[in-house]
Amino acid sequence: MFGEKIDYWLLRPLAHNRNRATEEELNASAREIKAFDPVGARLRLEKLVTRFEGSFRIDPKLAYIDVGCGTGDLTLAFIQAGATDVTGVDLVERQIDAARVAAKQVGGKCCPDFICADINTWQPNRRYDVVVSHEALEHISQPDKFISSLTRLLKPEGMAFLAFGPMFYSPVGDHLDECFRIQLPWRGVLFSEKALMRLRKEVFRPGDPVDRFQDVVGGLNLMRFSEFLSYTQKAALDIRFLSLNPQLKSMPPIYWISEILTRSPLVRDYFVISVYAMLKRADNG
Repeated sequence: MFGEKIDYWLLRPLAHNRNRATEEELNASAREIKAFDPVGARLRLEKLVTRFEGSFRIDPKLAYIDVGCGTGDLTLAFIQAGATDVTGVDLVERQIDAARVAAKQVGGKCCPDFICADINTWQPNRRYDVVVSHEALEHISQPDKFISSLTRLLKPEGMAFLAFGPMFYSPVGDHLDECFRIQLPWRGVLFSEKALMRLRKEVFRPGDPVDRFQDVVGGLNLMRFSEFLSYTQKAALDIRFLSLNPQLKSMPPIYWISEILTRSPLVRDYFVISVYAMLKRADNG
């Protein structure tokens, strides 16, 4: 807004360090044995099914891949709901460590295959019926490359279910809520990136000293909604289902305003917070 130094001193009083943790502390915490929460995992899956309005389902005959699976709670929820062939992939090693611990706790005949890999360079030896990415696409480096790779990951009749956000250019898109006591809308857009990264290092992640959002552990790709639409078109993928900001449906007046704003190409990038999209190959009818 006013440059790195002034922005830093404007934002500094609004920040706190109650969630401060080094990368070493986060890695150690991920390796600790924690009780897997089957109820929480089931509720997360139910939310996904609800927001896709029934188009997403679990079928034991289908092969699923959960891209950006994190600590594996949703991946394991697929197994609990009846899936028998599930793979979880995540770039952050500590997330996969935690997912494997959770899988051992759950046990059972079917166990997900958890893989630590960059989805843009990983070469699977097969294709999947269903690609799921829940609250992860905004973190994937080169989202255009990932979206174009969906045709490589999917079987000919396969479907991709992408649920992601908050989008960076939305009011809550900088993913820094945990280190601010007072939240300002469009903080990542309005204020200097270097000022925000300086604060992040000081009060939130001292072991992750980076100057750009794209370089934080886990990544943040700054993709706009309009770019997402362009990427799907270039990848020869059809959007068979699309829902924007469904979390606002419980607040009808705000949701109606959101519906109007997200339909306008002039301003929609700044008001699309979350996206739920089902994609299929364009040549599949």
